[in-house]
Amino acid sequence: MKRKTAIVLCLLMLLPTLLTFVPTIRAMNGGSHSWVEPDYVGYDPYYEEWITGYLEGTNWNLTMMWTNYYGYPINVSAIRVYFSWGKNYTYTFGTPMSVETGVTKVFNVYNTTPSALGLSAEAPELLGPYWYQIYIHHLNSTTAPLQELEPIYFAYGEYFVALSQDHLDCLNYWSQYWMFIEGPMLMQLQMTTSYIPFDTNITEVQVLLTQAFFEFSQGYQIYVTGVFSLAAEHLMNGDDLVNTALDVWNERGTAMEDASLDFQNAQTNYYNGLGDSSRINAYGWLLFGLGWMFIGIGLIIYAARKSKAA
Repeated sequence: MKRKTAIVLCLLMLLPTLLTFVPTIRAMNGGSHSWVEPDYVGYDPYYEEWITGYLEGTNWNLTMMWTNYYGYPINVSAIRVYFSWGKNYTYTFGTPMSVETGVTKVFNVYNTTPSALGLSAEAPELLGPYWYQIYIHHLNSTTAPLQELEPIYFAYGEYFVALSQDHLDCLNYWSQYWMFIEGPMLMQLQMTTSYIPFDTNITEVQVLLTQAFFEFSQGYQIYVTGVFSLAAEHLMNGDDLVNTALDVWNERGTAMEDASLDFQNAQTNYYNGLGDSSRINAYGWLLFGLGWMFIGIGLIIYAARKSKAA
């Protein structure tokens, strides 16, 4: 478990770099294809794989680039995507598209992401992820009589998932709070209040973050069993607790900073006042001393003049 978690955390640290390679997949014949705006791209702890996922009921969207290297025109009539849940999705062109030798074309294919919730769904998420294959269909000509030729095998891909809303919510929470959820696994789930990834001396904030930690940990344990709806509840509770903790931290922390600043200003004013008072006293004693000195000088002069007169 520790080894698995360490690998996961290492992958997460490389996430920005790895994501630049995940969406685009090179085809076997030199072309490439990309999933357009998937709802989730990244690591899924349930499958223990990096996946591309679309929310059930929304459109998955595929764009592909293909260059004709056959040495003669290819009359493209359709693009077909077969998914391993057992269904073909075919996008047929109204008029065959003739692609000359050496010419590159971009095709876009989309369709509705099938149901995913439960084992009776068309693409059950509990049985994923799924692999897929892409084919280019073409004809002998663009005019009648038309004859369907052997499809061109374009590409193979893996780790596609149709996601329920609860599953997607869990993934979004996990992506946002993985240091809460996965971090304690390095300690073999030692549930201690010392694991708080924030440095705060506000008791209420510490309590809220500790409660969030327990919610995240419980949600994670439920999530990896595939009970996404219950896991989402715990992860959402953890998210709410973190937001509450941040609000309290902002309110109490700002108040403490303001009080500390007021105290420092008061001390500064106090010591400035003491300094001013000391300077005034010093000036007073200086003047007092000068006064006595001048009186002494006057008495000396007076005494000297009096002695001369006598």
